[in-house]
Amino acid sequence: MHDSKNLEIPGNLTIVSGEGGLPKVVIQTLSSTAEIYLHGAHITRFQKNGEEPLLFMSAASEFAETRPIRGGVPIIFPWFGGRDGFPAHGFARTTAWELTETGLLPDGAVKLHFQLPRAEGLEVGFTVIVADYLSMELRVSNTTDQEATFETCLHTYFQISAIDAISITGLSGAFYQDKITNATATETSDALSIRSEVDRIYSDRSTAVEIEDPGFNRKIRIAKSGSNSTVVWNPWIDKSIRMPDFGDTEYLQMVCVESGNVAADKVILPPGRHAVLMVEVSSGKWPS
Repeated sequence: MHDSKNLEIPGNLTIVSGEGGLPKVVIQTLSSTAEIYLHGAHITRFQKNGEEPLLFMSAASEFAETRPIRGGVPIIFPWFGGRDGFPAHGFARTTAWELTETGLLPDGAVKLHFQLPRAEGLEVGFTVIVADYLSMELRVSNTTDQEATFETCLHTYFQISAIDAISITGLSGAFYQDKITNATATETSDALSIRSEVDRIYSDRSTAVEIEDPGFNRKIRIAKSGSNSTVVWNPWIDKSIRMPDFGDTEYLQMVCVESGNVAADKVILPPGRHAVLMVEVSSGKWPS
């Protein structure tokens, strides 16, 4: 890996040794702070000044070169879920990405670009903008002469006041696959509440989703483009206990609302073309 130190921006961006000795980028803007590990190009922190952290991180997360980080924003590529003989959710989240470009934008935001060094004939870049919002762009280019099929997802963990206090809006009318029961259904709730383990893939849905969190007096907005799937996940009690890198009661303070293209919405990319997944998360007062 090339030396990234020359990409530091005094007062705004430094590269330090993080947990487990893994390189970490620390970003400071006038309105927020963020941290991104080169391992997985994994955003582990985003926090607006005066607010609770927007992203949840497990206190039990392992920081090791062979293990994914638990929490924040894992990058899922080139497949979603399990695959026999291969790592769950693909190899992007356990690969050391290269930080190739940084910059300070006129409004004081910090922009970073990461490149995945190996992607089986595909070029994969990840661009992050840290401001009073967090913008993420995953770009996959097919440089081969064959059609490429893959899945993408930004598996975002959100920090919440309490799982039984929040509601999720923007999914009413969407068709979903329930991965716990293997059933399919259409979402009938205007404001989804979580009272048990939830693992749902909402398909053919490209609109924004919001998390209303009166406990933190906050509304989180997840806007996206180039994404037809939204995944909602909370492991609840039994699965939390079974997960070695997740605290037994941490399910109470987190919910995943993930944006991507998975299952029926997988990407089929012709030669010479590219696919761009963009997600912007922001927060404001609740009720607005």
